[in-house]
Amino acid sequence: MPDKRKRTIIICAAVLLLALFTSKNLYQVTLIQGSSMSPAYKSRQLAVIDRRAGDLQRGDVIVFYCPALECTMVKRIIALPYDTVLISNGEVLVNGAKSPHICGNADYAGTASTEISIGEGRFFVMGDNHAQSKDSRYEEVGCISRENIIGRLIPNRPVVKPHS
Repeated sequence: MPDKRKRTIIICAAVLLLALFTSKNLYQVTLIQGSSMSPAYKSRQLAVIDRRAGDLQRGDVIVFYCPALECTMVKRIIALPYDTVLISNGEVLVNGAKSPHICGNADYAGTASTEISIGEGRFFVMGDNHAQSKDSRYEEVGCISRENIIGRLIPNRPVVKPHS
């Protein structure tokens, strides 16, 4: 009997270590909280983070840590390093062209009311539900530093057009 119990403990420990390794280095489950990414992601929806995400692109939905607000956030990348962003008359312009990743008007321009240049290793992010999103338009969030990005969400359903 002791050998069987010892074997069970070893198997449980191995499974636990594998789960911890996977969560820290490969994939992690997260719970979406709030409506800032609606309708693409709903509040209390589970999603999977790919922690290996390397080549981030405009339109990717990322999870990152915001030091100023001391919380983890989920937003869509609108602009990459070296891009410019301007929000004028509700239109989000990236490098002078209307962003295809924004539907409807962004009534609040915030930090992007005058053209801003995105620095090296930084990203401009916005929530799909612009009216309910605290994002790069707000000084306390600002442009996201690459080292604060935890990973990219793996779409768990077909991509939904952002909130109008």
